Amino acid sequence: MKQVLCVQMAADPAHTVRVDTVEDPRCPDDGVVVAVKARPINPADLLLLQGRHVYTPTLPSPVGIEGAGVVLQSGPRSTLAPGSIVAIPFGGTWREQMAIRDADLLPLPANVDMEQAAMLCVNPFTVMGMLEGVVAGDTIILNAATSAISRQVLAVARRRGVSSIAVVRDARAEASLLAEGAHAVLVDDDDLAARVAAAAPSRIVRGLDAVAGPASGRLYDCIADGGELVVYGLLASDRVELPAARLVFRDVTVRGFSRLRALAAMPTTRRQAITSELVGLLNEGTLRTEIEARYPLEDVAAALTHHERPGRRGKILLVS
Repeated sequence: MKQVLCVQMAADPAHTVRVDTVEDPRCPDDGVVVAVKARPINPADLLLLQGRHVYTPTLPSPVGIEGAGVVLQSGPRSTLAPGSIVAIPFGGTWREQMAIRDADLLPLPANVDMEQAAMLCVNPFTVMGMLEGVVAGDTIILNAATSAISRQVLAVARRRGVSSIAVVRDARAEASLLAEGAHAVLVDDDDLAARVAAAAPSRIVRGLDAVAGPASGRLYDCIADGGELVVYGLLASDRVELPAARLVFRDVTVRGFSRLRALAAMPTTRRQAITSELVGLLNEGTLRTEIEARYPLEDVAAALTHHERPGRRGKILLVS
């Protein structure tokens, strides 16, 4: 089978990978062998390829943090039958087949859209985790609002009666984000807090920061006392820059969010409940993700180059 490996770390991710032919995996007693059909390229994948991830792998290293596929073979203690559709939440999914335990998979209904299912474990699980505790009538603020995950935040927040202030770099995104659920769309700048105060329908209880750097401080200044800033991305910087005096004298909590940490701490029953809710949201169209292009696994370098192209509007998938 074919497998993508990270063989070096570099600023240009297209120069970091190699496609090898390796032996097919052996089926575990308590798991299955999955034919992986689709895998997205995610920002966290790029962090690893560029050497910016908190985890430093031993090279050559598998790549890919989510995907979906069909069970080919079941072990004697597996509860998943061949032909079952599953989402894979981690484990190096940029390969044709994976051997993985039942406990590490998310079983899905047979009629699920395979390509959308391949994007169910990272962004949607992250959305649910970051909105935990936010209730109808609350207001949140988020930057990088045109990203795939931010658009899902907007959709889920609107469905729950939560207002969202979307922060962008380019005002041309305003109409589309308003249509997708944003209460207001504002261009990020030094006076952001003043403009947010005028636009927000209620006090802002949570900020979702995908950018880091100085953008973190601007988002921090928009949040009401008693609220929190959740940092989950490093799109612009490896550092979070906050206003020291206001950090000392205001009551705003700052914390990070890791999907893998949240998954590891989550009871199986809760994981299954969230999966069922996500499938329902997917089927009704709330969590559908735009796909810009599909590439075969062996063309991974071209797919990574496309992912880095300015103006990209949707996800890039590696398909089999």
